[in-house]
Amino acid sequence: MRIKIMKCRSPFTFTLTLISAIASTTVPAVFAQRQPSANQIYIDKNCQRNQQLPQLERFTIFSRNEFTTNGQNYWFYAARYLDGAVLFCTSKPNFNQPKPLTAKQIQSQFIDKIAREPNNKTAFIIAVREGNGPEAPVTNYGLELSNVDRPKLTSLSILQRRETLKEGESRQHTFQGRAGQSITIDLKSRAFDNNITLFDTSGKNIAEKTGNSLNRRESQLTVKLPSNGTYKIFVKGGDRTSKGTYSLSVNSNQL
Repeated sequence: MRIKIMKCRSPFTFTLTLISAIASTTVPAVFAQRQPSANQIYIDKNCQRNQQLPQLERFTIFSRNEFTTNGQNYWFYAARYLDGAVLFCTSKPNFNQPKPLTAKQIQSQFIDKIAREPNNKTAFIIAVREGNGPEAPVTNYGLELSNVDRPKLTSLSILQRRETLKEGESRQHTFQGRAGQSITIDLKSRAFDNNITLFDTSGKNIAEKTGNSLNRRESQLTVKLPSNGTYKIFVKGGDRTSKGTYSLSVNSNQL
């Protein structure tokens, strides 16, 4: 009887073969360079447009506005990095003569929203998240670009509070407002469902909003104030067992 002897590869050879097979199938999927989308515009840290940038060197533009000052047309644009930090830039149209915006309070921050100032054609309202946690407060800034070389940044924060609500408790916060002023109230809590109510200078309930676990327990109100004076905000939980920390932000929406 003839016995057939099978040749076995050494454990070392088998391991190398297995690693090679895995690498050939998975590495391209994980590390392959993503191709630019037709709808995305990339810039580098100096605000120069470059669609061929590697992923770790690119900022993706998410907001772009045109404005005119001193008879010249400009672009104001913002681009987001992989970690969420934002780069602000100005340039002539079509990314000519681009340069980063020198505004330390907002540069490389987390941005919730950018909008035009309703009464100023060269100004913008920028909502900045002060951190990346679920209860991070929001601060509005007014950015004035009438002098592009010397941008003027103004905090529009009216009230910022971090508080702890005890079980069954409600909290009152006050601020000064003026007639016709547009404000936004943000309340965030990861601990409890919440309710915010705004009372005017005469004690009348003029706005109310409820936040719950379905919308990350966030409440937001945007209101145009009817008169000058002291306004009151009442914060309370969704039921008598509600308790925990929260952040409250009140910001003006105009310079």
